Amino acid sequence: MKRENYMTILIVICIFSYFMMINTGMTAAAEDKQNYYKLSQEPIIKSYIHDYKDSFILEKKLIRYTQAVTGLEYDHCQFLIEESKESYVDPFIVLGLIKRESSFNPNAIGVEGELGLGQLMENTAEIIAENLGYSYNHEMLLNPEFNLKLTIAQLKYLNRVYNKDMHKALTAYNRGQQGLENYLASNDKRGVSDYSSKVLQFASIYKEEFENLKN
Repeated sequence: MKRENYMTILIVICIFSYFMMINTGMTAAAEDKQNYYKLSQEPIIKSYIHDYKDSFILEKKLIRYTQAVTGLEYDHCQFLIEESKESYVDPFIVLGLIKRESSFNPNAIGVEGELGLGQLMENTAEIIAENLGYSYNHEMLLNPEFNLKLTIAQLKYLNRVYNKDMHKALTAYNRGQQGLENYLASNDKRGVSDYSSKVLQFASIYKEEFENLKN
């Protein structure tokens, strides 16, 4: 009888010890998990917030710089920067292009009927607008945001077609894609033209000027 009682007590002690061990392990695991989030996540979150804040401030500075360079309204400059960012197009190249095309005059009219900031031809603009799902009439190109939308969309398309070769993309923007092919066949096989060189020269000047302002 005493032996049976002794065995019963021993079993109870073992069971109690087992549950205590599990509880301690779970508590330690919970503490480790809590410490993991405290130690590894907070610096990442703080860094992300810091970077996002810096990016936001930088974008605002770029919008104001664009306004100073172009003389366009703030909302139009904001649209230019945001549209460039969404299309993965360098905003300084967009600035260089519209400087070369219209000298930032949203009401500019070319000798062959080109309109607006990007001096888009009607046949080109109509196709771009259709591809973007927009209704179109030629006078709409005098709306700065509509013109910028189509100009940046065309630049994005050409940059993709020519594998990010900006000289070819810009020469095609100026001459048309068939015009670029003709130019490549009879002139510079790299696609470098006076037009592309001038646009990229303007872009470089604007970028350097903005970088100096940041500092």
